Amino acid sequence: MTTETTTQSTTGARLRLPDLLEGPTAAQLVVAADDLGWWARLLNGAGSVVPATRLQRSLARALERVGWLAAAPDGSFRLTPDGVEIAFNRGFVRVAVRGWEPTFRVLGERAATDDVIPARTDPAAVARGCTDIARRSPATIAAIAARIAADPVPGTTLDLGCADGGRLQAIGALAPDERLAGVDIEAGVIADARARLAAGDLAGRFRLLAGSVQPGDGPPPWLDDDLRENVTTAMTFFLLHQLASDGGGIAAVLGAWTDWFPNLRRLVVGDVMLSSGEGWHEQPWFAPTFEIYHELTGVRIWRDEEYRDAYTSLGWRVAERHDGDHPIVVTSVLER
Repeated sequence: MTTETTTQSTTGARLRLPDLLEGPTAAQLVVAADDLGWWARLLNGAGSVVPATRLQRSLARALERVGWLAAAPDGSFRLTPDGVEIAFNRGFVRVAVRGWEPTFRVLGERAATDDVIPARTDPAAVARGCTDIARRSPATIAAIAARIAADPVPGTTLDLGCADGGRLQAIGALAPDERLAGVDIEAGVIADARARLAAGDLAGRFRLLAGSVQPGDGPPPWLDDDLRENVTTAMTFFLLHQLASDGGGIAAVLGAWTDWFPNLRRLVVGDVMLSSGEGWHEQPWFAPTFEIYHELTGVRIWRDEEYRDAYTSLGWRVAERHDGDHPIVVTSVLER
């Protein structure tokens, strides 16, 4: 007679030993398929993918076994209904599997002495994952770009926490007179973005800078007179909740940014947020890893009303709100 090992979560869901073993493997398969560009092609109407190597065929068959791809007689593979959901949420998978792994790796050694773990991440994985999340709804980016393009006098759009520059690239293609700038704390991510964008059509309109956007005692070192005077639109995606956790709340961070740019006329805030449910398991999209990571690092996920109260206190109004991309992701375009 064998004894089955199980773990009981606070929400009552049984997490079995096979789940522990298969879960990481399946998540790595998702990221590998994303590295090959399969999910983007399948979601964008390609219909199917055809593995080109023995290793790709092994990957495709593995994704078939977990139920996310279906094989066709001609050797191609198509998305299943479950696979559509996985492909759509691949950015979240990348962040959790590769981006957050350094944080979980040190949990045992830090738990004896520390209350929280500094959020150690894989910068490139987090950058790509967050950019994938923001770009997966082209209609939202297009709506932001349309407002920027309609300004009577073009200015500079600055992405605070710009990751790989992909959001700026998408907006620049739709707002042809706008200048573009991005700042990210990870110098390596900025270097990769510069190299990637240098050969593109928008290269002459870009400035990419390495530095922190967390407000401090004074203006940051990267903020020169050109940016200070010319930034008219500032954007941030998937970063404000962390900065607000470290820096006195949402209004404190947004207020400092407003002071940095005296000619700012538009703020775009895209972030995850909690709904009205009291417990994590009552959220529209819940995964234990998402809850556990934020509890370990002390980073808060803030509620919708807390964002709205902060906007109002600083004199910003919500001109547009986009919340159809994902149940806990909201993008607000603020103007005043």
